[in-house]
Amino acid sequence: MSYNILETNIEFENGNIDTITVLVEMSENDIRAIQANTQPRGGYMNISPGAKLNEELLQEIAGYGMQVNASQFFPKSKYLKV
Repeated sequence: MSYNILETNIEFENGNIDTITVLVEMSENDIRAIQANTQPRGGYMNISPGAKLNEELLQEIAGYGMQVNASQFFPKSKYLKV
């Protein structure tokens, strides 16, 4: 499955990717923020040390990351209804 990724928020630590949050349109009017980081969390994907940013990584996060509060990570997004 290919996810419609609308926006991304990427955090770095010591020059390496630490956390990626993607804003994804799962279906029409169903927009969610999905996150993965380098810390293992049971049942969710984590980002491998030294991971390279690419479309495949973003798609994997959208499919297997943990849902988080979208307005916290994308407070000014035009995709989120106020």
